[in-house]
Amino acid sequence: MKRDEFLDKIGWFIEKVLIILVCVTYSIVFLYNRIASVISAKLSISQIDYFLLQKYDQLITPNIGTITTIASVFVGIYVTVLSVLGSIKANSLVALLTGNDLSKLIKYIRTALISSFLIIFYSLFVAVLPSKFTQAFFFFLLLFYMLLTAFRFGINILVVYSHDLQKLMHNLEDEKQEKERMTHVMYQLEKYLHEKEVEGLRERSTKAASKVDMHTKSEE
Repeated sequence: MKRDEFLDKIGWFIEKVLIILVCVTYSIVFLYNRIASVISAKLSISQIDYFLLQKYDQLITPNIGTITTIASVFVGIYVTVLSVLGSIKANSLVALLTGNDLSKLIKYIRTALISSFLIIFYSLFVAVLPSKFTQAFFFFLLLFYMLLTAFRFGINILVVYSHDLQKLMHNLEDEKQEKERMTHVMYQLEKYLHEKEVEGLRERSTKAASKVDMHTKSEE
């Protein structure tokens, strides 16, 4: 349980702090430098733009198909989870969430789903954008957001399914004990019936023997 609480705190930090911090810091650094370069070359640092464009050419351009595939996989996962939420088991951790918490979870999954969709659609039209800086800036921003939301989603699923797995193991142990108890009860019942059957046979044999003796005595 402590591990789940620790993971949940990490997830909360990613959702409330890290995603905002990374996206805002990234936007401020590169947008400020870009705006400063437009105003005056002395106010900007050319290496920042060069770094962004270089990494875009190295990491994004040759792997855009792979990134789109990953985003498509995320879309499939999110859609599946949203479908599964409609058939939650009563003893699942998700079923124990309040209406507000459950709506937050669904909202977060929906946001992650949208971020993956944006990557897919953006990759289709990124070549249309005239500015290489614009292409690189928004692609990295969307990619950071998609990966961080996926990480947060992974922690959510880990917490839920680890709880459900523990519940399953507990249920299996209870089921095993119940099966052993029923086996013992059936054994005792079978033993009791066998004893009653033997006792009945003994009584019938005794009665039959008594009748034979009485018949023999009457003939004498």
